[in-house]
Amino acid sequence: MLGRILSPIRAFNSQARLFFAVIVGLTIVADGLYSVLLNLYLLRLDYGTEFIGLVNAVGLLTFGLASLPAGILGSRMSTTALMKFGAVTCLVGGALFPMAEWLPPGWREAGLVVPPALMFGGFAFFFVNGAPFLLNVVDNAYKNHAFALKAAHWSLAGFAGSLIGGILPGVIAGLNGWTLADPQPFRITFALATVVLALSALLALRIRPLPPRDAPTPPEYAQARNGAGNGWAASILMLIVIMTVIRLFQVAGSATAMVYFNVYMDQHLTVSTALIGAMAAIGRLTGVPTALLTPSLVKRWGNVRVVIGSSLVATLCLIPMALVEHWLAASFGYIGAIGMMSVRYTAFIVYILDLVPRTHQALMAGTGEAAAGMSFAMMALGGGFILSLFAFRDLFLLGTLISFIGTALFWLYVFVSKPKRKLKPAL
Repeated sequence: MLGRILSPIRAFNSQARLFFAVIVGLTIVADGLYSVLLNLYLLRLDYGTEFIGLVNAVGLLTFGLASLPAGILGSRMSTTALMKFGAVTCLVGGALFPMAEWLPPGWREAGLVVPPALMFGGFAFFFVNGAPFLLNVVDNAYKNHAFALKAAHWSLAGFAGSLIGGILPGVIAGLNGWTLADPQPFRITFALATVVLALSALLALRIRPLPPRDAPTPPEYAQARNGAGNGWAASILMLIVIMTVIRLFQVAGSATAMVYFNVYMDQHLTVSTALIGAMAAIGRLTGVPTALLTPSLVKRWGNVRVVIGSSLVATLCLIPMALVEHWLAASFGYIGAIGMMSVRYTAFIVYILDLVPRTHQALMAGTGEAAAGMSFAMMALGGGFILSLFAFRDLFLLGTLISFIGTALFWLYVFVSKPKRKLKPAL
């Protein structure tokens, strides 16, 4: 089974493999190490949940806001150039963040907010334009495998970054006679992560644009486009808006778990940093086999059913986090949600990119990631205020409800509305 899943990687050219390498490097830092240590570092600097929510919200909101222009520019410019710009911007943000602690009061808060936002903004440019780039450099027969491997690399890198984030501060503290109640071990860990970002940026600069496949335009599709005029463009725009709204709701539960899992474990359940990192790492690692199995699931049930099924399972996994105050229950919910997120992302991104012509794929990917970033930002910012008034249980239940609404909206669109559009990515 594993050999059959992994065998298509031999069909990928060197540029696609280079893309996977950059994704790994950027994700180790931005989506692995930072997801474990950022909130813990801010707690060691004596900031409360309101400021923590603000820092996370600004970074994630920047990812969302940057995703939209990244998609628009990707429809008009070289996606490769925009990917390089994104990787270098990630490096700049990551290099500036460890210096914030040395800034005077007032400036330090800005130094803690702006660099992560810059890093996530750069990550948005690379991630958004990476989707159409990858779709255009692999054979059609392997597109589900390509995005499954992208999600698997993403999860594996998140696992490595989470594991490093859980272990490295303790090692640094032990070598210097500090404790994990001090901010210094965390700051040095962020500084060391800059090396990984630098290597990733260098690899990104080696990516070269490849000519897209020339696919013939079906006559009936061309006639429909020519005859529809502005209505044809409006139908594509409406389709993009619908999928954007669905994704906005769909990822809210996973966003809540990812942003506040470490705070919940550290502050409410008083779990060690090493155990938090280990559980976060296991969650990321679980996303690897689930992502690699997605092509087989899609082949059997189709992208639509896989999206709905994985969304429902991910939503149900959040209930133990809300109702059972134990680190095992919280870890089970987090691991399940992260594992299913890989399946949902792989099936959903292929589904929505296939709905539009090639010239609109970057825009579709950009609006989708903008919606995801907005959802993460809203749950991060709103979560900080909710926790100041209510409990973690209320926050996790709210995320569960919003995700369920997103799944229901997708189901209604596909099975109830039954749109008659037939938009193929042939241009």
